[in-house]
Formats: sequence, C-alpha cells, structure tokens
Amino acid sequence: MKHYIKGGNNTKKENKKQLPKSITIIVNKVLPVIVLLVAGFYFIPYASMNFQNNDVDHINKNNEAIMFYSSTCSHCRKVYPKIFWHNVLNFKNADKQIQTINVQNPNNKHYISEFAVQETPTFMKPNKPDIKPDMRVVSTDVQVINNFSER
Repeated sequence: MKHYIKGGNNTKKENKKQLPKSITIIVNKVLPVIVLLVAGFYFIPYASMNFQNNDVDHINKNNEAIMFYSSTCSHCRKVYPKIFWHNVLNFKNADKQIQTINVQNPNNKHYISEFAVQETPTFMKPNKPDIKPDMRVVSTDVQVINNFSER
C-alpha cells in the first residue's frame, strides 16, 4: 500500500525574487521607447543628410539661409544635425528655415558653379546670393552660423 504525503506531488516552485510590477513595466515597455527615441535623435539627421535634398529644383527665397553641403564632408557631418534640428523646431516658419542642398548629388552640381561654392559647408542668404563676403560664410561654428543667419 502506497502512502501519499499531503502536498508531496505538488512541489512548490522556488519563488525567484522578481522586480516590482511597476519597474517591470518600465524596463519592458518604457525603456525600449526611450532607447529608440535617443537612437533616432542621433541617426535621423544622418539619414536625412544622405537621402534627402537629392534633387533641389529651386532656391526658396523665403528661407533664412541656404546650406550647401556634401554628405561625405566631415565638417558637414558635424554641422548638419544642428541645422536639421533647427529646421525641425522651426518647421512652421519658412523664414527661419535653412534650406539644405547636397552638392554631391549629380542633380545639384549646377549650384556649385551657379553660386560659386568652393567649400562645404557654405551658408548664404537666399535673397542675396551674390558673391559678397558678408553674404556667405563657410563655418562649422554654430555661433558664427547663428550670427550670419540673423543678419
């Protein structure tokens, strides 16, 4: 005759120490969203730099400035994200936007000779594209670019 011990077949699983439910939700749901947002903040401007502005058919004279850049230029890669986020923050104000033109793209090569672009990044006023030194600036210094666009 077999003798059964009460609860003998139902061995209790060892309780592992679990995080509180609120922390589990944060780790599983909120943290991945934050990671994606941070990654997007850093990578979206570079995707824009390489895949946008490939065929610019005209200069927008309402914009604050124009930035001629090359997507392979290290100086342009430094300043482009700042210009990208400047444009995102001012997306409703065309007069505060900086139009970006990738002169490396074959469709935009005519801008190099048309506006005498010799270096990148080159910033110029769209309504005064003449070659006067005070109407263009070649710089990666954000303060210099801000001072130029505010003039």
